Amino acid sequence: MSSIGSFKLEGLVPAVFTPMTKDGEVDYDKFEMYCNHLTSKGITQIYVNGTTGEGFSLTLEEREKIVEKWIEVGKKSGKIKSIVVQVGALNLHDTIAMAEHAVKVGADAIATVPPLFFKPKTVDYLVKYCREVANAAPNLPFYFYHLPGATGVEPCVEDFLKAAVKEIPSLVGVKFSSKDLVDLIGCVHVPAPNRDDKKFNLMYGCDEKLMAGMIMGADGGVGSTYNFMASVIRKILDNTAKGDINEARLHQYRTQQTCKVMYKHGDLLGNNVAALKAFMTLINVDLGPARSPMRGPTDQELEEFRTELQEIGFFDWYN
Repeated sequence: MSSIGSFKLEGLVPAVFTPMTKDGEVDYDKFEMYCNHLTSKGITQIYVNGTTGEGFSLTLEEREKIVEKWIEVGKKSGKIKSIVVQVGALNLHDTIAMAEHAVKVGADAIATVPPLFFKPKTVDYLVKYCREVANAAPNLPFYFYHLPGATGVEPCVEDFLKAAVKEIPSLVGVKFSSKDLVDLIGCVHVPAPNRDDKKFNLMYGCDEKLMAGMIMGADGGVGSTYNFMASVIRKILDNTAKGDINEARLHQYRTQQTCKVMYKHGDLLGNNVAALKAFMTLINVDLGPARSPMRGPTDQELEEFRTELQEIGFFDWYN
């Protein structure tokens, strides 16, 4: 069981994909291969069933089985140290069920997005909702997943933390996937009395802006690009930490170039997640296409994708 006070995500935490067959079914046979790919890049912590994992395109049963599979290939093998499960769903009943399941199977922490249809208009409403989720797994560290660009819920997270710390004993931090760095630095200065270091664990979620997030005080990042360019992201973190800003900036620029290519193809495939999955195919870690309403690239589109990445030098430095 994870300790609320000492549990901490740091460095690179990939938001993992969900392997799929060509027919759009979860491909459980590929999880071990995928896990070995991640651990070969020095990855020891993962974030499961989030946006990158197509969590909202999966059934409750699939999401639970995916967590079980990651526990099997990652935790029980000793390859993965920490598994955070994003339990947020379109209804509270399923969210609570997944939180309880995370406890049962041995996950290390849970996270949730806010309500996605009946959206909270006040911080108090959001705190109440998160408290209900956290209470379903009171002994697991709890993270709020802040993704306003997708959820349409845009609280001041600094204010959320100030209110939530009084109501949610298991609250340890935020997956902060907003480009609002003013709010992020405010979160850094909110005291966390239930934490050993008295600080909330803040993980930045905008890959193309990670260097700025680290300078503002994030502890690391949770991101999609970490799946296929972990070495580049690690150089951003390491060089920022030691003050080699020019070197960190170079690798941040490479990440931004990569993201620009991804955005272009994401528009064609239905969402950036579909393009991100295509990266895995291009580095010979085939995790299948994204599930409908997204789609995988045609052979011609994949070759165009490859050509554009060659033009920015991606295959020379991603690994």
